[in-house]
Amino acid sequence: MTTKSGESKRVAGSFHLGDHLRALLLSTVVTRIIKAPSVSLTTRKLDPPELVMVPTRHGDIRCAVTRPALEAPLARQGRLPPVHLNFHGGAFILGAARQDDHLARGIAGEVGAFVVNVDYSAGMRTRYPQAHEECFDVLQWVARSGAERGWDSSRISVSGTSAGGNLALGVLELARRADGPRVSAAALIVPAVDQTQPPEAAVAPPGSTVKPFVNAAMVRLVHNFYFADAARRSEPLASPGLAGPEQLASLPPLLVFSAERDSLRPLIERYVELVRSAAVDVTYRCMPGVDHGYTNQPGKDGIGALKETGALIAQFLIRHLV
Repeated sequence: MTTKSGESKRVAGSFHLGDHLRALLLSTVVTRIIKAPSVSLTTRKLDPPELVMVPTRHGDIRCAVTRPALEAPLARQGRLPPVHLNFHGGAFILGAARQDDHLARGIAGEVGAFVVNVDYSAGMRTRYPQAHEECFDVLQWVARSGAERGWDSSRISVSGTSAGGNLALGVLELARRADGPRVSAAALIVPAVDQTQPPEAAVAPPGSTVKPFVNAAMVRLVHNFYFADAARRSEPLASPGLAGPEQLASLPPLLVFSAERDSLRPLIERYVELVRSAAVDVTYRCMPGVDHGYTNQPGKDGIGALKETGALIAQFLIRHLV
């Protein structure tokens, strides 16, 4: 499922043995044991997801397809329900779509959309832009599979958390380049929007004194493995925060979340201002008192922020997929 194609030499002096061990732990042990938090974002009953192998240019990848709750708003309109693609986070190293099961079920239950939770290639041997291309290929599969799968391919939305937010924006960019399927809306949770920032820039944002989850070591992981070719990190596909007017003009309505204590918050806020300057329909919410991983590791203090995020995403998607 992964390939060595696209591998390149790492920047001299940027690699640490500790980074290698951390990446090995994330890509093997954590990938196998991580699961979604035990927080429900819907009160409606849902069937377990169906596992489907979806063809991509890099080989088949697994996707978990959750059917909508029949009594949810967009599933009871007398026409086929819309379909939503979700891309999980994990620094492009951790490969476990199931960590977003609660988000997928929340959308299926509260919106009434099919949800395709994409288990794209991740790990120490996966290089940019493989995951981006796989996710775009899944979008194309979704667009041509409506009649077979029972969803409305004219009403597609996407979402992603952290690295998955980067991939969601990357899918939109690849669709623009290929004149590909139209996406009606995108929800981005703490998206990684700029790969050109040096690791030492990952510090607590203004107003926070807590050591951030995304620190220098985490940024080095992303740079040393998935974005190993430093010369390509400034491409708009890799760094949506550096997109030009042509890329920005094609964006659908966006819902963007940051976390108050997240080191990525200033970059996310800069991105929001960028898309607003291009007259993109964007709604922005900074979740107070939480850090980068609040939707997957909410802890006792983050459950409220997670539930509010789920509710806002549902409202946003219902508005734009109706």
